[in-house]
Amino acid sequence: MPAYVVTWIHLLAAITFIGGWMFVQLVVRPSLTEGKAKPLSMEAMEMVKKVGQRFKTVGWVSLMVLVFTGASQLLDESGSARLETSWGLIMMLKLFVFAIVGGLIFVHDLILDPYGAPAKGKMENAQPFMFSGKVVWVQRTILGLSLAVLFIAAYLTSL
Repeated sequence: MPAYVVTWIHLLAAITFIGGWMFVQLVVRPSLTEGKAKPLSMEAMEMVKKVGQRFKTVGWVSLMVLVFTGASQLLDESGSARLETSWGLIMMLKLFVFAIVGGLIFVHDLILDPYGAPAKGKMENAQPFMFSGKVVWVQRTILGLSLAVLFIAAYLTSL
């Protein structure tokens, strides 16, 4: 496959991944919690759960595409990806931050699982956890570090 096609697939996966996290953090969450002291309705809870479950699938597919296309691009770079070069050092920083993002997504989706089946089958118990400080901060950290990876990638293009 030509290198420019791999690059476009990589960019599309990054746009989907980061755009999805931004949509959830900047649109979905604030629209549901803005100015509400009372609990969310069952319909709103169901909508949050469906959006979360759907984005979990899209996010993991995007993440896997990023891994495979990124590995392909890194293999194509060959000589410039060496640690002795500034490009190689910055690329290793990007990969390190990306690995942290992957670990946080693993924790978010498979350990915390805020959009999974609620404990004891009660939807009322799920609302505080979906919007708990722990889940929200993990989500914000994933978004922030994903943007950091994006900025590092943009910087790499200038070297």
